[in-house]
Amino acid sequence: MKKFQLLLSLTIAMMTFTSLGAQQDISALKQKAADGDPAAQVQVGMAYALGSPRNPQEAMNWFRMAADQGYADGQYRLGGMYDAGIRPTNPTEAVKWYTLAAKQGYKDAEYRLGIMYDQGRGVSQNYVEAAKWFEKAAEQGRPEAEYRLGEMYEKEQGVPKDYTAAMKWYLLAAGQGRAEAQYKVGYLYEQGLGVSQNKPVAMAWYQKSSQQGYAFATDALKALQEQ
Repeated sequence: MKKFQLLLSLTIAMMTFTSLGAQQDISALKQKAADGDPAAQVQVGMAYALGSPRNPQEAMNWFRMAADQGYADGQYRLGGMYDAGIRPTNPTEAVKWYTLAAKQGYKDAEYRLGIMYDQGRGVSQNYVEAAKWFEKAAEQGRPEAEYRLGEMYEKEQGVPKDYTAAMKWYLLAAGQGRAEAQYKVGYLYEQGLGVSQNKPVAMAWYQKSSQQGYAFATDALKALQEQ
C-alpha cells in the first residue's frame, strides 16, 4: 500500500509534466535539462519514469543529474525510484537519497524517511528516528505523517505515551480528510482519552470516517448507536 501511494504521488507529478508539455516543446525542455537546470532534469526524468513505455533507468539518470547538484526534488525522486520504481528495489540507496532531501526540509522525503525507519527498510528499525522524521513532515502538513505520529503517541512507539498529543495530530490529519484519523478522533472521544469523554462527538467523527468507507468506523458507529 505504501509503495502504491508513492507511485501515485509520482503519477500526480507526471500530470504536472503533461500540462507543461502542452505549453512548451519537449525538445526545449530537454535542452534546458541538458544545460544543467535541475528542475528541468526532474521533469524529463518524470517523463521517462511514468511514460509509455516506461524507462526507469533513463529516468534515474536524469534524477541523478539533479540530485548530484543538491536539488532536493531530484534527491527525493531518485530515492523513490530505488524505493519502488525499479525491480529489485534498493532500500539502502533509497534511504541515502531520502536523507539528503529530508535534511533540506523536503516534507515528502521526511515522510518517506520516517517510513523507512518505521518499517526497518534500508536501516535498522528505529521508532525514535521514525517519530523524529514524521514530526518534521507533520509540521509541514503532510497528513499521513500527522496520522502516523498520532498513532505513535497513542501506542508509545518512539515517543512517550501521550493521548493529548495523539489527539492533536489525529485532528490535524482528520481535518485533511484522512478517514483513519477521523476514526481515531472518534475513538479517543468515545473513550475519553486525551479529551473529556463525549459520545455524540465521537459518533460525528465515526460518521465522517464511515462515509469514506472506513470499516472500523462503520462498526464503531453501529455499536454506539445500539447502546
